[in-house]
Amino acid sequence: MDQHNALYRDAAADYLALARLDGKVFAIAGAGGGIGRQTARALRQMGGRIVCIDQNESRGRAVSDEVDAGLIVADMTDDRAVEAALARIVDEEGRLDGIVDIVGASFGAGLLEADADLVKRNFDLNLHQAMSVTRHGANIMSKSGGGTIVLVGSVSGMSSLPNQIIYGSAKAALHHFVRCAAAEIGHLGVRINAVAPGYVRTERMIERFPAESWDEIAANTPLQRGGETPDVAGPILFLSQNLSSFVTGQVLVVDGGLTSPIRALRDSSARQIAGRA
Repeated sequence: MDQHNALYRDAAADYLALARLDGKVFAIAGAGGGIGRQTARALRQMGGRIVCIDQNESRGRAVSDEVDAGLIVADMTDDRAVEAALARIVDEEGRLDGIVDIVGASFGAGLLEADADLVKRNFDLNLHQAMSVTRHGANIMSKSGGGTIVLVGSVSGMSSLPNQIIYGSAKAALHHFVRCAAAEIGHLGVRINAVAPGYVRTERMIERFPAESWDEIAANTPLQRGGETPDVAGPILFLSQNLSSFVTGQVLVVDGGLTSPIRALRDSSARQIAGRA
């Protein structure tokens, strides 16, 4: 009897074993940032072996030293550098089981102010490099039975926000890329998913927004706070574990409910209207 026609079984799964990453090797691109550091900690704590990739050697070194990981300094917007970095991991570690790609940044600008160079920078950093990582990573992992890829999108790719038209468009394209790639590489045993964070208190975001902005963000978020880097690293960890072995092509929103369509119900008049429905 083949697996498709097997009888239903209700044996208890070993969930702890499904959560562990012992013996697996993960590449974290953009490891030197706040989410990258927390992701490295999370994967390492669950037994994974880590190789940090970052364009900034000092930031990448700080994380790799903390979690006893390898370090590759590379510009992930360079397709050849991506291919070389992933091939080096296989040469040095003997395998590659998963990739987390956190590379990206927002260059805020309105449609009428954005020039061609700004548009290109946004798409190179937030979309094109992720496509390179996925293409080369899937090719490598397919030869050893599969693996996981987790990309980082944004709620800017799901909502209309001021001065986010270029960045948001790139992230929206990334989200759809995840769905399309899942359909193409699933048969290779490679799963691909993304997380879409809202406002997360990374060092860069704290420098960018004053305290009163964080108060406003909290007031407009159902969970009444901004995100912290472990809030994002946790879902990334889940999508890298066998606990999520039947999950692919998904964009998991991590925003404290900010983009939930029912957030307006906190307004008293909206609640009255909802009560009549």
